[in-house]
Amino acid sequence: MAITAAPAMARDIYVTPWIGFTGGGKVVNEDGQEFDFKPSESFALQIETPLQAGRIGLFYHYQGTEVEDINSTINSHYLLFQSAVHYQVDDQLHTHLGIGLGGAYTEASWVKDNLGFATSIYGGVEHQLKDNLFLTGQIRWLGTVVDNDTSAICNLPSGQEGNCVIRFKTDWMNQFSANLGVTFKF
Repeated sequence: MAITAAPAMARDIYVTPWIGFTGGGKVVNEDGQEFDFKPSESFALQIETPLQAGRIGLFYHYQGTEVEDINSTINSHYLLFQSAVHYQVDDQLHTHLGIGLGGAYTEASWVKDNLGFATSIYGGVEHQLKDNLFLTGQIRWLGTVVDNDTSAICNLPSGQEGNCVIRFKTDWMNQFSANLGVTFKF
């Protein structure tokens, strides 16, 4: 007796590690003086599967940076469910436009409520190098709800004496990221 099984519906999986550069975000002290987050390198991982004329999946983004002119660090983690529409330009080149929704985890000394709602809008290009290998670039806006109600003591820049109290400038933090990645299709 022969045992036969119906072939399983195989779906392609696209895995993209990213390296990028992210900037944006501000804090303010009790005197109203603003301090920007230093733009810095960022890392991300994206896992997607095809859906109609695009892809759907998860996006994780990490950036660790410092606040300019004061002795304070901030780490941002984003985890987003995202969907993008892909447009074929030629045989080996596609563009994409998408949105993402999820959450962010923010680590900083002045943050008490570390979790916040996050969203993103992104667009980019993807060049097919081989059947299962793509070079891809992307520009992404990341926005998150942040804890503006808590504050912390910070150290002033060298040459100034004393301490200051800082907090996020607004309840919504905007960041912008430019990324370069390699996509593997399985």
